[in-house]
Amino acid sequence: MSVSIIGCGWLGQALAKHLMTNKVDIIASYQSKKTHEKLIELDIPAAKLSLPLEDEVLSCQSLDDIANIDVQLFQKRVLIIAIPPQLKKGRLDYPLKIQQLIHMAELGNTAHIILLNSTAIYNGLYGRVDETSELNLSAEKVETLVDAEQAAKKFTKGLTILRLAGLVGPNRHPGKFLQVKRVFENAGAPVNLVHQVDVIHIIENLIGDDNVHIEPNIYNVVSNTDSNRQQYYQVAAESLGLPLPQFSFEQQKTTGKKIIGERLRSKLNYTYKKDDLLTWLKEASRAL
Repeated sequence: MSVSIIGCGWLGQALAKHLMTNKVDIIASYQSKKTHEKLIELDIPAAKLSLPLEDEVLSCQSLDDIANIDVQLFQKRVLIIAIPPQLKKGRLDYPLKIQQLIHMAELGNTAHIILLNSTAIYNGLYGRVDETSELNLSAEKVETLVDAEQAAKKFTKGLTILRLAGLVGPNRHPGKFLQVKRVFENAGAPVNLVHQVDVIHIIENLIGDDNVHIEPNIYNVVSNTDSNRQQYYQVAAESLGLPLPQFSFEQQKTTGKKIIGERLRSKLNYTYKKDDLLTWLKEASRAL
């Protein structure tokens, strides 16, 4: 088994260390000097890859023709794309980055791509939403995330798209991000979160699956935490001894969106290790 991780930040580093512990052949990419130094500290093999590359990359017919890449990144069996969408020079270039990665994976030995996307793709929707819900392309970021998935779907081998809910885990206790004077909206909206450990184990299960289908699989990755925003962030604040966050009840929407992740649980027969993140929040707080 061999894996390349494109975008080795907080999640990618934890994933790489877990897979290396299980003797998986790993290489990770980095862009910044800071990330490179962290990967060296963690003994994670790495190669530099700055995205997006020059536009001409899409017309290249061999990896050897593409400048400024280490071909090792596209010679592993599984390619995990874990780069966050970012606004650059007034435009989102996330779909272009995905398009270039897909093209290079086609030229290399990649047999299975796992794209880590976001449940922000459901922005603008309300109530219960799942992988079959019609998306609101006029909402912020949605069109960008959809374009990225469409680019990934052009890969001619195995493809899995994981739409990740908000990430929590080590060094990401939600209480640490609360600002004393911050005012939150939509107090009654459901929280849609997932713990790092579950994302890692789901990916591990996927890369160990030899029955990868050509037809793309899309899964929501989200815990079954039963809480609204007000309850969750108040518990987060109390657990760290912080002032309770303030919530605005003006123009509050009666419902937010509740991401449903039953398809993954059923298809992959996966049982979440941190399915109640209110309980995790209290336990993590006691450990601080």
